Amino acid sequence: MPFPQSQVEWILANRARILRYACVPQFLAGVALFAFAHFTGRTDLHLLVRGARTQGKIVGFQRRQLHTNRSPSSTGMFGRNVYLPIVEFEAQGTVVRFEDSKLVSQGESVGWPVTVLYDPGKVSLAMIDRRFWNWMPWAPSLAIGLLLTFASLRGLLRISRFTSAHTQEHKFNDNVAGPKPASE
Repeated sequence: MPFPQSQVEWILANRARILRYACVPQFLAGVALFAFAHFTGRTDLHLLVRGARTQGKIVGFQRRQLHTNRSPSSTGMFGRNVYLPIVEFEAQGTVVRFEDSKLVSQGESVGWPVTVLYDPGKVSLAMIDRRFWNWMPWAPSLAIGLLLTFASLRGLLRISRFTSAHTQEHKFNDNVAGPKPASE
């Protein structure tokens, strides 16, 4: 396959135009990462900001099917079984039991004490406090989304400055040149 020299020359000749509009895919990627962070982390963030901590214990495990994208012919199954912890704790004089949405690390078993974050206004909204892992996977997505969005907004500002400066330059050049002679 021959080297696409004409395409490379076109890219190099139009480098400024390409870089000027690179903010559009950055903005779209930032919005996609914001959406991912919102849908995966809104409950966790709510509990981290407004939640109360208490002690609880793991009282059991619920088997769930973790779906994968493998074909059924590769392993004979569409996924694998995982076990999500069922945690019990006491809040406001009532015993609350919930199923946590994240897997526990190796070694935790029934009767294992855990710290629980819960919403005092709605005690059924709770999760196991995992310190650093509370922020996964949504916080890095939010941070990268912020970075991409700010970079794209900076690019949009550059575009608007460039077009306004370019327009003013043309007006200045037209005024300096004086009135155009009327063609007869």
